[in-house]
Amino acid sequence: MGKLIKIIFSILFPIFLLNCHSNTPKELVVFDFESDSELDRIHWECHALFFLSDEHVTHGKRSLKMELYPSDYPGLTPIFKENDWRGFKALCFDIYNPEEKQVQVSVRVDDKKDYPEYKDRYNKRFILNQGMNQISIPLNTLVTSGKDRNLNLKNIYRLLIFTASPEKRVTLYLDYIRLT
Repeated sequence: MGKLIKIIFSILFPIFLLNCHSNTPKELVVFDFESDSELDRIHWECHALFFLSDEHVTHGKRSLKMELYPSDYPGLTPIFKENDWRGFKALCFDIYNPEEKQVQVSVRVDDKKDYPEYKDRYNKRFILNQGMNQISIPLNTLVTSGKDRNLNLKNIYRLLIFTASPEKRVTLYLDYIRLT
């Protein structure tokens, strides 16, 4: 009987190990702003200009310089190649504020193709101090503002990083948007 258990264990244990190994990488770089082709994956709208820059880089050789002009919600809306965020723990990015005063940015995440109302999407404000700021948003905190439900991580359609009604031009440098 002991020999039979050893044989079964020697067959099933490797199968168990293979099934426990996740195919999800430890990190997925969503945007790194290393080439002009990444600029083609941004929704361009009035009151926001984007440039590749070699300043305030945290990963690779370039960052994204954002010039956000007075309007309602100027900012970045990237077009995703990967909508399934399951298997990751956090959305992270680095953002440099060259201003002497703090700047407030908002992050919005939608899990619906249509543009959901404020209460049916993730919304959070962050205060950026002068210099480099590292933002990390645990994916298990992606809850709709109405606190009704967790976002469906299998279907993330939209990420927005923006300022709300700036009174003057705001310049920020963004780099290394990733899922960890």
